[in-house]
Parts: sequence; C-alpha cells; structure tokens
Amino acid sequence: MFFLFGLVLASFFNALLYRIDNDYKYPDIFIKGSHCEKCGKLLKTYELIPILSFFIFKGKCPVCGYKIPWYYPISEFFLGIGFASIYYFSLSPILYLVLIFLFSFSYFDRIHKGVPKIFINIFLGAIAFYFVLMTILSDKIPENALLLSLGLVLFIFLLTKLLKKKFGLGDLLVLVGLGLVLNMKLYISYIYIFLFLSTGYALLKIALKKATFKSSIPLLPFIYISFSILLVLYEYISYHLRIFDISVILEYLRNFC
Repeated sequence: MFFLFGLVLASFFNALLYRIDNDYKYPDIFIKGSHCEKCGKLLKTYELIPILSFFIFKGKCPVCGYKIPWYYPISEFFLGIGFASIYYFSLSPILYLVLIFLFSFSYFDRIHKGVPKIFINIFLGAIAFYFVLMTILSDKIPENALLLSLGLVLFIFLLTKLLKKKFGLGDLLVLVGLGLVLNMKLYISYIYIFLFLSTGYALLKIALKKATFKSSIPLLPFIYISFSILLVLYEYISYHLRIFDISVILEYLRNFC
C-alpha cells in the first residue's frame, strides 16, 4: 500500500512541479486536469495510472504521439519503493520528507541543471529543525554523518578548484543535509551507490557518443535514485556491511595491536 501511495504521490508531484515550472496561475495549478505537454489533450483516468499507463500507451500520447520522457515512470517507481522501504523497516518519518524533497530537486535539475534556491533553503531548514528537535527530545545528539559530509563537500570543492571544473552548490548543500539524517555507515554506503550510478551513466553516454568527458550531467536525479536504493538495501547495509561500523573497526585495531 505504501508503494502504491508513493506512485500516486509521485504522479501528482510530477504534474504539480511541471505547472510550477511553467508558471501556471492559481487555481489552475491545482484544479486543471492533467493533459499532454504538447497537444494539450486532457487525459482520462485510465491514461493516468502511474507507470502502467506509460507502458500501455508505449510511452506516447495517444493523440499526437508525443514521446513521454522515461523520467516520469522511473521517478514514480523510485518514490514508490522508497516509501515502501521506509514503512517496511520502520525508519524515521523524516525520511519521507527527505525523499519528497529529493524527488522535487531531481525534476528541476533534469531540466534546468539547477534547483530554485527557496527549495534548497526549505529543505535545509526542515532538516536542521528536525535535528535540533531530536537532540532536545532525546537529550543527546542523534547519530549522524555531518562531519563526514562536510569533509566530503570540502574535498569536492577543492577538487573542482584544482581541476577548474564546476560542481553545483545545490548538490553540495543537499549532500550536507543528508549527513544530518544518515549515520556514518549509511552515508558511506550512499556515496558508493551514488558514485556507481552517476559514473556508470556518464560512461554509458560517452560510449554511445552522446557525451564527452567534458560534458556535464545533472546529479540530483542520481542523488534521489541512490537514496531510494539505499532505503531498499537498509537491512543489508545495517546487518552485513560491518566494515563501515566504527566500533567494529576500533575492535579490530585493538586486537591487531
């Protein structure tokens, strides 16, 4: 049920973000029926079933044949499995909000290679508020990877200066924000997943001659998808990847010495 709820919510947010991005006015931004981006045809209920309708109509508008971007079913699927994983593993409710923010960021980054500053500010504000609230309620600082995320961001910043390359400020701020809601083990695992997906995608585009080593790619969609995959693998990472557990590492060093 949470998987289906995530699919429906993703479909709604894709429509809402499209309307925000295209300057729809109130009340059309909420009440206007879903329609084809090209010909404007109003879509019927059976044409709006998340993921399923995309494959039924072969990824095209049934009237004008406009090719619907693969981003839509992919983004819907990962929000669905992300929601299902958070519920299944009884994870912190803040992760629902984080996942929705990452979903929204990926939409704008895919099109504009950037995210409105107000979205980033609200995200960081919500994460910081939650962190402070949990610290007060539990009377201790929640386990987090903030220092690790700050170190990673500093390393990326210095590397971009050295290589004279650009790395979006929004991407860096999102990585810092995630450091407040993930522990060390999960954060390190997350970075592995993110690097594997983004690098693999870049190399594939280069192999297909659709990009070069100098080309830039939007990273926030990969930050979003990697986070969903992390949630799916939560149990495996928590119980099997003990190499990332600081206490295990310290115990090993004591025995070795």
